[in-house]
Amino acid sequence: MKPTNKVIYLVMSIWLMLMMGAVYTYSVFRPYVENTFTLNTLQSGLPYMASLFFYALSMMITGRLLKHTNTSLIMTIGLLLIGAGWFIAGSTESFIIFVISYGWMIGTGVGMVYGIPIRGIQDVYPLRKGFYMGIVLLGFGLSTLIVAPVSTFLIDRYGFSQTLHIYGYSFLVMLLPFVFLIRPIKPMELEVKNNLSFQQSLSITGRRLYIYFVFSTTIGLMMIGLSYYIGVSVYQFDAWKIAFSMSLFAIMNGIARPIFGWLMDKKGFTFSTFISLGLIMIASIISMINRGTHLALFMISYGLFWFNLGAWLAIIPAAVRMKYEPSEYSKRYGLIFTGYGIGAIIGTLLSGFIMDIFGDTLYIYLMILLIVGFLFLQTFQINKKATV
Repeated sequence: MKPTNKVIYLVMSIWLMLMMGAVYTYSVFRPYVENTFTLNTLQSGLPYMASLFFYALSMMITGRLLKHTNTSLIMTIGLLLIGAGWFIAGSTESFIIFVISYGWMIGTGVGMVYGIPIRGIQDVYPLRKGFYMGIVLLGFGLSTLIVAPVSTFLIDRYGFSQTLHIYGYSFLVMLLPFVFLIRPIKPMELEVKNNLSFQQSLSITGRRLYIYFVFSTTIGLMMIGLSYYIGVSVYQFDAWKIAFSMSLFAIMNGIARPIFGWLMDKKGFTFSTFISLGLIMIASIISMINRGTHLALFMISYGLFWFNLGAWLAIIPAAVRMKYEPSEYSKRYGLIFTGYGIGAIIGTLLSGFIMDIFGDTLYIYLMILLIVGFLFLQTFQINKKATV
């Protein structure tokens, strides 16, 4: 492929991810969801939880079904689900329908489309795959940079429901043309040769990667889902300042992906994991000390939480790429990526329960989780990246 065409493919992939990453902005919508449907913290987290769970589940299923010949069909269905999900979420007066539309429809649509540009970029850039996958994933992480302030502006001007309608129309108009532009470069041999169980499909290393992914996404998605809510509703910071902060958080989430993609290429899994857990520990300590006293410290701590979720969304695909053959990548990565959905469920339920029952004590429990993570890392030594 010509260098110019490679750049075009890379830019298109980033833009597609940028649009789909709006799912991370649910924290901005959460206070309005609570007010609209009269919910507590635990209940208001259910649409976010459902969206991330079905995102991970559909990504696993799509990874097993995706072929060169059906890429356009899968992408079309996924994008239609995303657009319709936004529109229905803004039209309903039923919280159950809201969970189905925002959770099942948008989450499933994102999961169907998500793996296509990631798989394609490996064919376009066969060298330094970890770095270029990180660059593509940068778009997904940076989405909140644009969507958070835009959402705040639209809600202030048009209201919550109309904002969701606007997103529904915009996503269809801006994303459907990519069906004709983005597709894997080479035919993909991704058929499952036999019906393997989860335990048979992953080696011991693969299962440990899965456990770590559940662990890291539990923390990351929990804190991302609460960022706006804690900043505005708990700490009483100005809504526009928190919306601006979330744009900075999105930058942190985005830049972590190429950084940790590069670290995985150069240093491997153990080193990258140790750095990530250490940064989360620092963020937790700052949060425990600050407790909403200073906006700058809030921005630093939550920026680190967002940064490290982005880090793990680069660590895991790079680890899977190192361990499995290219023809197996989508199937294996899709299987491990279900840990993202499990982390969303655990993180949402755990954080909602803690916030509703114990108040602002979340950081104490994060410290306990991190200690467990460091201990587990001691039993999971991978010194050379080629042995992941």
